[in-house]
Amino acid sequence: MRSAAVGAIAWVLLILTVTTDSHETELIHKIVFFAVLILVPLGLSLVTGRAEAPSTALFRVAVMAQPIAAIITIASFFLEKGLPSAALSAAWLIFTSIAGLFGLTRLLKRGLYPLAESSIDAGLLYLPVAGGWLVIYRYGIQPFDYGETIILLTVVHFHFAGFAAPIIAGMTGRLLAKAEQSPGRLFPFVVFALIAAMPLVAAGITFSPWLGLLGALLLTIGLFILAVITIGKVLRHVRSSVSRLLLLAGSVSSCVAMVLACLYSYSLVTHTLILNIPTMAASHGLLNAFGFAACSLFAWSRITANDLRH
Repeated sequence: MRSAAVGAIAWVLLILTVTTDSHETELIHKIVFFAVLILVPLGLSLVTGRAEAPSTALFRVAVMAQPIAAIITIASFFLEKGLPSAALSAAWLIFTSIAGLFGLTRLLKRGLYPLAESSIDAGLLYLPVAGGWLVIYRYGIQPFDYGETIILLTVVHFHFAGFAAPIIAGMTGRLLAKAEQSPGRLFPFVVFALIAAMPLVAAGITFSPWLGLLGALLLTIGLFILAVITIGKVLRHVRSSVSRLLLLAGSVSSCVAMVLACLYSYSLVTHTLILNIPTMAASHGLLNAFGFAACSLFAWSRITANDLRH
């Protein structure tokens, strides 16, 4: 939490004073900086829960490594793409791999259930994918003939949809399990949709836009149901009006953002220009980053057992 707070100050200073690249990618870079400095430490702070002692060495190493890795990674954006820049950004890959290994050990030690915890583990396991693509982006290579912008957007996608969304869903499941003894009958589908949609979206970029559209639709349905569960069930158990407002804003933002994502995926399938990449970054990207992910994670960071109505 302290890292996220300091990161927020650093991020504001960065976006006010620094230009790292062309106008086309500048906005996406700022979203990546937001993920590295604020989103990831905020999400990591929720993983073990306040009542669970963060006793594992992997978790302690991840918490200690995150701010160091963030500083080194951001420094890589001030070098030309190539081996030195990739070497610096590898600090983020190392950190995310530690976080992913922590998620894997949690999953293997506990098993698949409860699903809320498995959802959180999935978020941790997807994080190294973001770290790997970030190194590829800073190295300047383009595997599978991806353009640089697509690679950069993949970095963003796995930070927000891959890491943040499953953790937010997991926090929802945790609360409902405490308050209502069950997260509900639709919650397993939410977890499945959020986890399964990620490889489908990736396959859509590599193999067929139809797979991308299927992934976008699955992710959209999962986030729509999560929004319904949050508004219909979670809000009534939260005392704080600020936290309720943040959760509501996050739910509405995710729904709007995913409608845009479906329109973009549909345009790729039909070869019809509906939304281009700059428009998606300025609409879908901002709604997901600052509306859904930031508002939801910040709300969950504020909610304690004493804030709940039973």
